[in-house]
Amino acid sequence: MSRFSFLVVLFLAVAAHAQEKPLTPDEQAFARLPQDLQGMLAGLPAREALQKLDYARQNLIALGTPDPSPERLRVAVQAVLAPRYAAVQSASAGTTSFPPLSPLVPANAFAYR
Repeated sequence: MSRFSFLVVLFLAVAAHAQEKPLTPDEQAFARLPQDLQGMLAGLPAREALQKLDYARQNLIALGTPDPSPERLRVAVQAVLAPRYAAVQSASAGTTSFPPLSPLVPANAFAYR
């Protein structure tokens, strides 16, 4: 009887192992993320979560931060997941965006006549 129970246990172990499906490359990449980012992106499928993370990194690169700190990356991911007014904040350079005219040019030189 012990041989029969051993065979049953062995069969169940092999069947359980066969039912486990391997992780996709996206799921493996998601599993390598830090725990705080995994927690923030947990409600999304692995592929969509990685796309959101890439979008946040692209935004940081566009803002001049190609190698952000973990805190800065976390804030960018939060902004991508729950944008406030707009996904990208805008700012104006104001009157300093163009250099001032030369004092040698009369003020009305560019006025239309």
